[in-house]
Amino acid sequence: MNLYLLANIIVCALAFIGFVYGATKFFGAKKALYGQMITFAILCVVVGRIFNVSRLLTGGDIIGRFQLGTLAAIGSFIFFFSSNFGALDSIVDDGSDGFKKYRRIAVIAPLIVLAAYFQLFYVGETALVWKIQGAVLALFASWSSYYHLKHLVIPDVDFGVVKSLRPYNFLALCYVVSSMTEFFALSRNNEVLTLVSCSCSAVVALMMIPLISYGLKKSSM
Repeated sequence: MNLYLLANIIVCALAFIGFVYGATKFFGAKKALYGQMITFAILCVVVGRIFNVSRLLTGGDIIGRFQLGTLAAIGSFIFFFSSNFGALDSIVDDGSDGFKKYRRIAVIAPLIVLAAYFQLFYVGETALVWKIQGAVLALFASWSSYYHLKHLVIPDVDFGVVKSLRPYNFLALCYVVSSMTEFFALSRNNEVLTLVSCSCSAVVALMMIPLISYGLKKSSM
């Protein structure tokens, strides 16, 4: 079994467990939309890895051409972004000047993601397909990372939900890092780094839903 196949199986298996747990916790009458959207993000991870595993098992490769698994990764970032932007941010930030400095701090995250993209994918020889895939992934990851960092640093004034969801937002930032690292490793055909980054993504995907479940229960959101 090659390391690319092993890496994708690990992510698929742990993310599937996370998805099933989320489906049992957040789908039903009067369940939190925030939890549902994160559960769909984890489902995107599962679907993308199923594609990669199927491709590798049928003799294909995930290195030299555009892969549909990339679209699933992008989909996960769309759900991460939408959950924080649509379901949470208006609760914790009323747009007043008092929170302006936290908005400015949060901009650091997308700037780092975009800077990392140019450093990782434009230094050295990188195939055009990875420059394009990496750029699209970095764009959506940067949008997501803004709110993850913002909700890590912004004070919890009234509701308690920001504080209770900080562990999740920290893990989500870790997922951004591991995803970017994986794409870099794939662009350089580095099996070991791919396995390491995928293992990190797998652990994060497994832990996200329990942390959100605990956080929402604690804050009674």
